[in-house]
Amino acid sequence: MSSTSRRGKRALVVDASVARAAGETDHPRSKACRDFLTAILGICHRVVMNPTIREEWNRHESRFTRKWRVSMAARHKALNDGPAALTGLRLEQFPESARKAIEKDLCLIETALAADKEIVTLDRRLYDALGEAPSGERVRDEITWHDPVVDGTAKLGR
Repeated sequence: MSSTSRRGKRALVVDASVARAAGETDHPRSKACRDFLTAILGICHRVVMNPTIREEWNRHESRFTRKWRVSMAARHKALNDGPAALTGLRLEQFPESARKAIEKDLCLIETALAADKEIVTLDRRLYDALGEAPSGERVRDEITWHDPVVDGTAKLGR
């Protein structure tokens, strides 16, 4: 996944896969997600969602993530619903498997495009699926993708 390096206050879309994996164990995936969320808490970044993302978080978040959300709210960094942007994707141009992956996580793309165009996720299927058609590649390339396990917190900037 590619990324651009930017500094300053940013609105990130964080997938429920990260909220679920950010546990309190020493497992590398759990620790990487926990460290990433902790870095967001310490930096002036905020997390933006839409009702679908919020519902997924509510179903899948770990105990650590629930505590993290309380800490975010205490710092006046509550997870706010943001507007959605039209993607311009014509899903019929994608193969069936790619279309299913895009439809499943379209809310991440729409929310990111309306915010600061950054998605934090462990699930590479959406990124790969967007590469199946030129219009998807254009949308994919507009977004900065963060994988807490692969990238760590280095791309977040301070």
